Amino acid sequence: MDRRRGKPESSEITTQLNDLLMNNFCIFALIALIVLTGTSRAETELVGFLETYCADCHNPEKKKGKIDLTPLIKNPDLSDAGFLQGIHDAVSFEDMPPEDETQPTGKERADFLAAVKALMTASGSEFTEKSMHPGLGNYVDHKTLFTEPKVRKAATPVRLWRMSPHIFMQHANSLSRAPLLRVQNNQGSDGLHPAFAYMTPPHTFRDHAEAHVFEEATTELLFDVCWQIAGLQVAGKRQPAVIKAFTELKEPQAEHWRQIIRTQFHLAMRSEPSEEETAALVSLAEKTQADTGPREALQTLLTAILLKPEAVYRFELGTGDPDEFGRVFLAPHELKYALAYALTDHVPDAALEKAAGRGQLTTRADVRREAERLLADHKASEPRLLRFFQEYFEYPGAAEVFKDNRRANAVFANERIRDADLLVLHILNEDRDVLKRLLTEDSLFIESIPSEPVERRYRVFHLPDYGFPRQWKFEENQPVKPPIGKRSGILTHPAWLLSFSDNEKNQAIQRGRWVQMKLLGGIVPDTPIGVDAKLPTDPHLTLREKMNQVTRAEYCWTCHKKMDPLGLPFEQFDDFGRFRETELDRPIDTTGEVAVGVDDIDGLIGDPFEMLERFAHSEHVEQVFVRHVFRYFLGRNESVDDAPTLIDAHLAYRDSNGSMRALVLSLLTSDSFLYRQLPETRGGVGRE
Repeated sequence: MDRRRGKPESSEITTQLNDLLMNNFCIFALIALIVLTGTSRAETELVGFLETYCADCHNPEKKKGKIDLTPLIKNPDLSDAGFLQGIHDAVSFEDMPPEDETQPTGKERADFLAAVKALMTASGSEFTEKSMHPGLGNYVDHKTLFTEPKVRKAATPVRLWRMSPHIFMQHANSLSRAPLLRVQNNQGSDGLHPAFAYMTPPHTFRDHAEAHVFEEATTELLFDVCWQIAGLQVAGKRQPAVIKAFTELKEPQAEHWRQIIRTQFHLAMRSEPSEEETAALVSLAEKTQADTGPREALQTLLTAILLKPEAVYRFELGTGDPDEFGRVFLAPHELKYALAYALTDHVPDAALEKAAGRGQLTTRADVRREAERLLADHKASEPRLLRFFQEYFEYPGAAEVFKDNRRANAVFANERIRDADLLVLHILNEDRDVLKRLLTEDSLFIESIPSEPVERRYRVFHLPDYGFPRQWKFEENQPVKPPIGKRSGILTHPAWLLSFSDNEKNQAIQRGRWVQMKLLGGIVPDTPIGVDAKLPTDPHLTLREKMNQVTRAEYCWTCHKKMDPLGLPFEQFDDFGRFRETELDRPIDTTGEVAVGVDDIDGLIGDPFEMLERFAHSEHVEQVFVRHVFRYFLGRNESVDDAPTLIDAHLAYRDSNGSMRALVLSLLTSDSFLYRQLPETRGGVGRE
């Protein structure tokens, strides 16, 4: 025991809690690979694809890339697992066949990928579906996702999903009855604890179900914060009544420990402990009491319960008999958390608890009723909806951009971000044509101008970015249309433009990448290792001219043709987001081109406003947006089996005149949200 802190040493905690933690985390064993059968059919699919699209180049004579596929074609069942995985990834990510060769149809590609997966799993090899990784969802064929399948069998694999950092912050403060974790703007704190840090790659939604696990460092941090929470429960100013009464006991007995265990289970997990759990925890408490006394034993016991997997993870395993596709419906206690965490930053409210407890959360209609109620409660659901748009558009990144004070004494990034939030919320609250308006809205919100001595600097460095003269008088009735220049939604908002800039210039390539990935559903590979991606520093060249000297090289243009023509139209604005018509005393060139194989958006464009107007009326762009909403609210990438969910969600959005809430409601009542796919298919009947 560390007597200075009253906190057990890590070796003691390891000994006391290891059995509890390991016994519960064994549930990970249930999240296994789906065993697929039909090996002979898979071999036929694989061989046919390779002979049609690959063998002409990858044979003993040509052996392009030093790869000969002949042995695989002759004996597919004897192939090396790593080799098969590599072929799967090359075809999945559309690196193969090369662009200048005949391409397979979406179905042919999907059938081939399924065949590779089947062969690997049948042989007992580990298969990694990389298109399910954060940031790689666009590799799933778009046309297939919006084509009605022969059979509707959407489901999410059974899984554990770690509590999000935002939910943990609220949960920790609720348990401790103190502002243990809080936002401290003057210190740059967002109130999120490092034990629950987001670990997803840049430009992706942060709360991805498969991206977060507890390893040694974060487990130690988790123990530390749980110990602090328990400490406040034991000795804080607002102790729960049961705990306060317990601390007044001189010699707690087994029945007292049982009461504490039951109380903490209700507070932390809203559930009852099993007899086995109670017995193990009582034993832990009594042993610790004998060694260190009742107060330290109480804090250790409360901490042990907070460390249980059920306290930090969502268990989504489903219940009942599986249907013919091996799917099971989420249990009521799983659905209450799934709905609460999808739409709010809080544990299930009283109404959800009541519905789950009374058997009124067992059907699709039940889920729709509760989802509609939460969506109608703007105070509860607004933070999660707003965070979707923040993470989708990425405009909060403005706060991370450094600008040399020789160029600007004040950037006011937080004000820009807040103004962008107000515009999003304004459109979201009206809830019609949401995406279209976010791409075309020509008005802005500007928060109240701060008082002196900041006001002058705010006017000089903030208002010009928005297109308002320095002498502009603040208007209460907002949004307002800027008298200088022109705006078109979030992608021409100073917050977004600033986010995709650096100290000296616009990041046109990154802006184009965002458009390609987030609006068009395209694929842009990472920068190859060893590429010196630097632009000339000649101050007499415009950014477009500098880029043309570098990215137009044949080796570079293969990727940059997907980004540069989409990012350069935003040269209409400088790196502070100010509208401009000249650069280096020359007329600004804002031309670009869309070339993604979609008739209603492809073609040359004259400026960003023409491009965004084209996107705003595109069905393809709408569908890509639906895919991103799916990823955010379901915590994973979409798969081919999710096609019915995406089709229905897009239809709901269109039928409701572009309602974001109708779109989310459709997703939260879909098979993808309600059903879990078991690792092995067994007979049974599903339910509606």
